[in-house]
Amino acid sequence: MSSSSASSERKPLIMSSAHQASYTVPEAEKALAPTTPPTMSAQGEVEEVPGTSRATMSKKTIWQGVLTAILMGFGFGYVFEKSRVFEPVNIRRQFLFERWLMLKMFLAAMAASASMLLLAYKFHKSTFDHIRDMFHGCYQRGIITAVALGGFMLGAGMAIGGACPGMVAAQLGAGVPTAYATFIGAFAGALAYGFLEPVMTKWIDIGPKFKAFHLDEVSPIPYWVLAVGQVAMSVAVIIVLEVLEPWEDETGFPNEKKCYVFACKSWPPWASGIIVGLLQGPAIHVIRDTLGSSTAYGAVCSLTTHALPDEHREKHFSRFASMRIGWGNWWQVIYLAAAIIGALVSAVSSGVLGDVHGIHPAAGFIGGFLMLFGSRLAGGCTSGHGISGFTLGNLASFVAVPFMFAGGIAAAFIFQAADPQYPL
Repeated sequence: MSSSSASSERKPLIMSSAHQASYTVPEAEKALAPTTPPTMSAQGEVEEVPGTSRATMSKKTIWQGVLTAILMGFGFGYVFEKSRVFEPVNIRRQFLFERWLMLKMFLAAMAASASMLLLAYKFHKSTFDHIRDMFHGCYQRGIITAVALGGFMLGAGMAIGGACPGMVAAQLGAGVPTAYATFIGAFAGALAYGFLEPVMTKWIDIGPKFKAFHLDEVSPIPYWVLAVGQVAMSVAVIIVLEVLEPWEDETGFPNEKKCYVFACKSWPPWASGIIVGLLQGPAIHVIRDTLGSSTAYGAVCSLTTHALPDEHREKHFSRFASMRIGWGNWWQVIYLAAAIIGALVSAVSSGVLGDVHGIHPAAGFIGGFLMLFGSRLAGGCTSGHGISGFTLGNLASFVAVPFMFAGGIAAAFIFQAADPQYPL
C-alpha cells in the first residue's frame, strides 16, 4: 500500500472563467507557507522566499518536518512488516480473491485516514481546504487516458510485482530476497515517465476531464457524511471478512502463545491499517501534505537532469525540473528511507528477517516499472489515491482506485493462466 501520492502531481490550478470569478484564496490558506521550499544562505541560514515571512520558514519548522517524516516512516515500515501484507504472495493472492489481508489493512487505513481528515474538516477547515487544493493537478489530465489508465497500470504492477510503491520499502527492510528487483524497476518506471511525459502530453490531455473536483460538489452529500460513511463501510466490510476468514488463518507466520506484542511475528492487518491511517494526522498538520510514496521515486530520478542547463531542463523536462527541489517533493524520500529501517527493526524483533520468499526478479522489475509509471500517470499511488485522495472525496481518486483494483485482478488471473505456479 503505499504513501503519492496523488498530491505529488500538483500544478497551478487551471479554472474556467466562471470558476475564477467566484474563487478567492482564503487568508488562512495563504499563510500555509511551509509548503514553499526555503533557500539556504552560504552561512546556512534560511532565507526568505518572496511572499513568505522568515517566521514561517524557520529552521525549527524544517526540522520539525524532517523529524516527523522520520517517525512516520519508521512507524509505517514497522507496522507494515507486522501486518504480513508486504509479502508478495499475499498481494498476489488478494487479487485472486484467495487472501484478504491486504484489503483488511487497506480499508482500516482508509477508515482511520477519513477520521483524521474529518477532524481537520471540523476543527481546522483552512488546513483541510489547503490539503484538498493540493490535488488539483490531477484534474488537468484526461480521465481515461491518464487517471484510469494510470490506475490500471498501477494495479497490474502490484499483481505482477507483489508490492506497491510504499510497500517496497517494507520488503527491503524485511529482507525479501527479490525486493531489489522491484525497487530498481520502480525507479526505472519513474525515470521513464519523467523523460517521456513531454512526448506523452498530448495523449494525456485527450478526452474528457473533470469539471468538478470533489464528490460533495456534484452531489447533495456533504463531506462529513461522506467521511462517516467511508468509516462505517470500511468497518462493516472488515468485520464480515474477519468472520469469514480470520486473519490468524491467513498469515504464514503464526504467533507463539502470549507473545510480547513487539516480538509477535504477525499483527491483525486491520490494527496495522489503523496505525497507518492515523499517520494522516501528523502528515497534514506538520508536513502540510497527505500520505503518499510515489513522489519519492520521481524526486530522486529528477536528479538525472542536474547536469542539464536550466533553460533546457525547464523547457523539455518540466516535471523533473519541478521535483528537483522543495520540501513537498523530498519529505517522502526521508519517509521511505525510515520505513526501510522500521521494517528491519520489526523483522529483527520477531526473528523473521529474511524468512519471506521472493518472486522471480523479472516479475519484480516489470511490476515495479508498471507501478511507478502508472502512479506518475494517474497522479498518485495506492496511498496517495487510496488512503488520501479517496478519503478526501477527490473525484480523480474515485476513478483511479477502482481501476487500480481492476488492473490488479485482470493481471493476476492472466498471469495465473499463463503460469500455473502463480501466485508463488
